[in-house]
Amino acid sequence: MPIVRRAADVALGTAQVVKDLGRLREIVQILSKHGLGWLVASIEVPGVGMLRRIAPDQSPAQPTPERICAVVRELGPTFVKLGQVLSTRDDLVGEAYAEAFSSLQDAVTEFPYEQVQQQIRNAFGEDPETLFATIDPVPLAAASIAQVHRATLKTGEEVAVKVQRPGIRTKIQTDLSILDFLARQVDAQLTGIGVVDFSGVVAMLRRSIADETDFRIEASNTEVFAENFKDDPNIVIPAIYKDYVSAEVLTLEFIDGVKIKAAREAGYDMHVVGERYLAAAFQMLLEDGDFHGDLHPGNVLVLPNERLGLLDFGMVGRLTEDMRTDLIAIFFALQRRDYRTIARIYWELAIKPGQVDYTAWETDVQGLMERHIKGRSMADVDIADFLAELLQKASKHGVRASPLYTMFFKALITTEGLAKMLLPEVDPIGSMQPYVERMVREQYSPDRLKAEAFYFVTSFRYTARRLPMVLGQLIADFQEGRLRLKSIHQLEPGDAIRLERQVNRVVLAIVFVGLILGSSIALDAPGPKLLGMPVAATLGYVLAGGVFGALFLAIRRSRKLW
Repeated sequence: MPIVRRAADVALGTAQVVKDLGRLREIVQILSKHGLGWLVASIEVPGVGMLRRIAPDQSPAQPTPERICAVVRELGPTFVKLGQVLSTRDDLVGEAYAEAFSSLQDAVTEFPYEQVQQQIRNAFGEDPETLFATIDPVPLAAASIAQVHRATLKTGEEVAVKVQRPGIRTKIQTDLSILDFLARQVDAQLTGIGVVDFSGVVAMLRRSIADETDFRIEASNTEVFAENFKDDPNIVIPAIYKDYVSAEVLTLEFIDGVKIKAAREAGYDMHVVGERYLAAAFQMLLEDGDFHGDLHPGNVLVLPNERLGLLDFGMVGRLTEDMRTDLIAIFFALQRRDYRTIARIYWELAIKPGQVDYTAWETDVQGLMERHIKGRSMADVDIADFLAELLQKASKHGVRASPLYTMFFKALITTEGLAKMLLPEVDPIGSMQPYVERMVREQYSPDRLKAEAFYFVTSFRYTARRLPMVLGQLIADFQEGRLRLKSIHQLEPGDAIRLERQVNRVVLAIVFVGLILGSSIALDAPGPKLLGMPVAATLGYVLAGGVFGALFLAIRRSRKLW
């Protein structure tokens, strides 16, 4: 059945690929031009044949990170975004490719102002000259998905109008359908190897681009961060003008500042800038749980009085309370040089598609700690190198963090890298330590422990309430012969006896729990008392004690039948 399902998936994808054959031909020709046509030449498309008919024969070129980045830029915005997404997945593509992909920029030419007018007209039913008091036809910046124009509302506010490229969403969907088809073909050919889930990578890209090409989502994200920083006068998040927002057009407050790269030359106090940048980054990463997924230097402006303006909330991450707890525990363990806690927590939070040799994994984490942490002060620790190698080690052991965790680690690495490159006056690790310590104190505060205890007691209460019903059904199924145990284990000599003992122990455990619950229920029964309790309850507890003793002895004497 898996083979039939895989064939059906490929066939469904083929219909879309054939429909987009022109774009598929263009992709293959670009790969071929860079000496990489052999990557797809063996894939067959019904009605077209092998793609090597499009990719001319040539000696394969080594796909170095630099060559792949050049290809990605020429292939267009979908592939640029794919590279940017993969730049957060060291565990999938390796450190060299992740670093190369992180340098991808949307360096593209602007599109004509006539198309800007048409996009705004389609979104709001009015020409931009009618909608706004003024609008500059020359864009402030142009990227692969959109470009930004400065404008003035009729109420006088200076705004930035972000306009999506015409047809970009359709082109991206076309590229995604082709990528999805090619990924499924590759996955089908590499079945059993399990190196990279290419279809999963494309699905991750689809979710990311879906958010970035709907400006209503970016507007909502921006408002979330504005609320988080509303009490910090040193952090400016642009206001959103909801009456001028659509899926293709985003209108937000214009922030006039210099990019953080140029702030030193502009005469700003970089020590203050650094402290405020790190404070904002660690508040997002460690306190709020909502963090900017791409806080590179181009998205950070420095304003008068060393205030900071944060831009572009199209790619954001959101951590659950449990995720934040796990991450705080990892960083606290890092400060205490506790490799066992790091190994355990990372192992618990990760995706483990197969069996993992935990001892070997823990040993590797210990070696990693000794290389990066032992004998050093935290100020001398390179957290970027440590996290990058931790991801690589985890991938080697089949311990893979979810995309949200790796996005968090990448955001942390970006924060540290920007600080070390542009803000040598501040210590990113030292700045992070008070946040970690405060979060640990909060997690183990009496109020937090009470809340946790209430949660567990409530959960146990509902579980205990259902337990008699579940046990009753289980016993009834067992008595009527409806209970079935499915096992794929091939029994060896002596295994049948061991299995029988294990089943007997399970039955005793079920009887013990049933006696305890029944006796507890009988505590309120009327009638004569024995040892201060109703007779039924007393006898039930005595029998439960006997069953528990038998169970305990059975476990101790594992080589004897009961």
